[in-house]
Amino acid sequence: MVGEYAPGPGGFARGPVGTLEAMPQTGPRAVAVISVHASPLSDLGSGENGGMNLAIRRLCEGLSLRGIPTDVFVRRDGPGPDEELIAPLSRLVRLPVGPQEPLRKEGVRTLLDDFTDATLRHASSERRSYRAIHGHYWHGGLVGRQLRQAWDVAWVQSFHTLALTKARAGLPLDALRAQAEGELAAQADRLVAASAAEAKDLIRLYHASRDRICVAQPGVDPRLLAEHDGSGLRRSLGLEEARVALFAGRLEPLKGAQILLDAAARLRSRSDFSDLAVVIAGDDSGDGADHDRGGERSRLERHARRIGLGDHVRFVGAVPHEQLAMYYAMADVCVVPSLTESFGLVALEAQALGTPVVAASVGGLREVVEDGVTGFLVDGHDPEDYARAIADVLDDPARKAEMGEEARRRAGRFTWIRAVDRLAAIYDRISVEGQPSGSPCGYEDDEAVALMSSAAS
Repeated sequence: MVGEYAPGPGGFARGPVGTLEAMPQTGPRAVAVISVHASPLSDLGSGENGGMNLAIRRLCEGLSLRGIPTDVFVRRDGPGPDEELIAPLSRLVRLPVGPQEPLRKEGVRTLLDDFTDATLRHASSERRSYRAIHGHYWHGGLVGRQLRQAWDVAWVQSFHTLALTKARAGLPLDALRAQAEGELAAQADRLVAASAAEAKDLIRLYHASRDRICVAQPGVDPRLLAEHDGSGLRRSLGLEEARVALFAGRLEPLKGAQILLDAAARLRSRSDFSDLAVVIAGDDSGDGADHDRGGERSRLERHARRIGLGDHVRFVGAVPHEQLAMYYAMADVCVVPSLTESFGLVALEAQALGTPVVAASVGGLREVVEDGVTGFLVDGHDPEDYARAIADVLDDPARKAEMGEEARRRAGRFTWIRAVDRLAAIYDRISVEGQPSGSPCGYEDDEAVALMSSAAS
């Protein structure tokens, strides 16, 4: 949806080469979206780019259709114009903070004060004011907290992942991050959770007030709901005669790709699964690249060879999001073995293409996958349990087809329109003085109430 825009209220006009000029704010004031390390226009599946990037992009596109402008502030980490349209009423602003190259998140931490100052200077240079601030990830929250003080407007916070949730799943605890998240959870005007599971963690692990938490689950791009033919992709990968298990996501220990490899090796030792192949779509994240021997992808490739799976795995690297639909459609089953997952967008998108999902029974994946109906949820992280679940999907073609149809129907319930409606209601709510009693999120739909009731139980 990136493209030209005819100037209008609260929108943008073309200025000098590579820039956009803000038009006079005769329409609704914009929301300042703070996403320090994650650009919504970046390719997904490598570096730090994943579901957070996509969610910000889809939400800003939807808000634009609703007439709500957004300025998305990110750190410049490579080439590209200083400003770029995401949608007619949404622009990406790349701020020159730190080196113009990707940094690990630990390196980004030290630049947050500079990022805040750069955001303030940019807004001042345009004499631009904002109706609200929406911080994403804890880095964006630390910036958003300072901007609230400077601009005296409400601040909404989305975390996407939580340090204490990851630690509970067995990953190393980032104590500094956990402390900062606790402060942000207590201080933000509203917290937006991607699932009831994330809302529950905010309440139980961070003691956040239930009255300030709003649930806005991500959705499916309607284009994914169309029929896609993956046969050409199968041919190009040399997998015409194989049954294919797909993993899609950043390569880092959190995502659990090795669990799938070990499960596939167990299955291929059986004569009835000698045709099983694995496709890994994704590349090293910052958390997966800090290895002396080449990163998580190289480690997984070595592991696949060691367990006799090397000739039956295709590592295809990061895949542009618009091409992922072909991978979902090509697969017989999508496996999401994450140690923790705030929502589980890959599982949702795979289901939208009619592909059954075998996923970890963690976080938001429990809300996306209907166990035994659209796929299977697996307790724990034992590859043997995953092997059994994958076999249960693939053993019976009729059952697999029925699961695929149910998966498609379930995915259709999750829409970006609904998520945008909830976000717009939150912005309206916090922008109004003397708010009336009622939902702190500004919406009263039955499903939202049920999600929060589930989170509080």
